Amino acid sequence: MLPLLRKSGAGRIVNVSSELGSITRHGNPTWTYAQVKVLGYSASKAALNMFTVQLAFELKDQGIAVNSVNPGFTATDLNAHRGQQTVEEGAAEVLRVALEDHGPSGKFLETGGELLW
Repeated sequence: MLPLLRKSGAGRIVNVSSELGSITRHGNPTWTYAQVKVLGYSASKAALNMFTVQLAFELKDQGIAVNSVNPGFTATDLNAHRGQQTVEEGAAEVLRVALEDHGPSGKFLETGGELLW
């Protein structure tokens, strides 16, 4: 895909992460989800976030923005539809970042701002 993204003039890679992938937040005992310990899921999202940072660095001079996005706690099969928002609401930030002209790169984003890694 990289050759096509390089030709596009506005290449974007948006990794769908989770705030459960934030090492900083997991280290805060007062965080809303501090008691949620799903090792495999959280570790995979933390790894995805590291991949985002590394790839953003690798592609920084090629006009390709690379970011991780936390869609929020979305009602899906993964959580037995207990999420607090619809799939459409969860997808909104992913789409915004994918379509943003001259947006940031190497960031961990969610609706309303930037998350701590």
